[in-house]
Amino acid sequence: MSSSDAFPNETPADDQNIFESISSRMSGFLYRCRMDDDYTMLNMFGNVQELTGYKQQDLVGNKANSYVNLIHEEDAQSVDDAVAAAIEQHKNWDVDYRLKCKKGEPIWVNEKGGPVFDDDNQVAFLEGVVTNIQARKMQELERQSRMEEVESHSSDIVKQTHTILDMLKTLRLLSLNASIEAARAGDAGRGFAVVAEEVKMLAERTGQATAEITRLTKELDALLK
Repeated sequence: MSSSDAFPNETPADDQNIFESISSRMSGFLYRCRMDDDYTMLNMFGNVQELTGYKQQDLVGNKANSYVNLIHEEDAQSVDDAVAAAIEQHKNWDVDYRLKCKKGEPIWVNEKGGPVFDDDNQVAFLEGVVTNIQARKMQELERQSRMEEVESHSSDIVKQTHTILDMLKTLRLLSLNASIEAARAGDAGRGFAVVAEEVKMLAERTGQATAEITRLTKELDALLK
């Protein structure tokens, strides 16, 4: 049974209402725009105002503002590059960027879209979906910040262990020289020889522990990358 048989009284207007009802449940919106410098919006469906602060009719046709002006300046090039690459490869793009809302701080959104080609293989429109990913992006940025902090501390630990290893080399050399002098001193130097041997053993154990710390720190760095 076809959909028209199941709902014989359904009209194109009903289809439009259904489409708008479904899109209104998104944490973002669907769009179709022109392939021009302003990405001039032709159609927008969903929670446009909730996401941008602008009403749908304010952005369609650049009536009050163009959508491209809402893209954060630092992210605009990455968006353009993603769109250009998708058009060239006849594929879709998937890009995260910050959106400057009418009020408040910029929020992170994800846009998945693609080009619509005409019969002459020219881009007629761009279309896609923009969704709010602020919570997820904040978690990612926080996790990245923590990883960078751990990497910084790990680097400091490695530097310090290298310093300790250099000091231990000197300590071993001093212990060796002390042992030699104690041997020359005969019975009078036996006590000093024992001390020198203990210093040598301590230096060796400390060196082994330091080397192990360095190894574990490098493994941690590898896991974080």
